[in-house]
Amino acid sequence: MRVSRLIQFTLLCVVIFLMAMSFAAAQETTSDVSAEEETLRNVAIQNAVALTAGDLDAVIETLAEDYVVHSPLGDLDREGFRAFIQAVTASLSDFTVTSDAEIVEGTTVAGRSTWTGIFDGEPFASPFGLLEPTGQPVTIVVHTYFHFDEDGHIVEEWAMTDLLSFFTQLGAFPAPSN
Repeated sequence: MRVSRLIQFTLLCVVIFLMAMSFAAAQETTSDVSAEEETLRNVAIQNAVALTAGDLDAVIETLAEDYVVHSPLGDLDREGFRAFIQAVTASLSDFTVTSDAEIVEGTTVAGRSTWTGIFDGEPFASPFGLLEPTGQPVTIVVHTYFHFDEDGHIVEEWAMTDLLSFFTQLGAFPAPSN
C-alpha cells in the first residue's frame, strides 16, 4: 500500500514538473517575439479596431498598392476590398470586428476574427441576388493569412469563412431545422 502511494506521489511530482517546464518554455517563446513580428500582429489587431470604429481609411492605409485578397467570393484589390467592407457595414448595424487570435511567422500573420452585427441596414448584394434585411443578428468567423511586404503593408491576404452559414444568416437559405 505504501509503495503504491509513493509511486503515485512520484508520478504526480513528475507531471507537475513537466507542466511547469512546458509553461516556462511557452513564456520564453512568447518573449522571443521580435519587434517586427509584434508590429505585424498589432496591424491585424488595429485593423479590427478600425473596422469596428468605421475607420475604413485607416485599414486601407495598411494595404500595399498591389494588395489582393483571395476569398471564397473571388479575388479583390484595394478598391474591391473597400467596396465589400462598405457593403457589409451598410447592411449590418452595430458592426463589430473582434480579433480573436494572431500567430506571426516571419512576414505572415495568421488570424481569426469574429464579425457581428444586425442585418437591418441596406439590402446585401450576393451571388443569390439582393438579400433584404431580416433584422436578425449575424456572426461571421473569418480565418485570415496576411502576407506583409518589407514596408509593413499587407500585400496579400487569404480570407476563409463559412459562406453557407453567412448567407443562411442573411436569409438566402432557410435555416437548418434541428
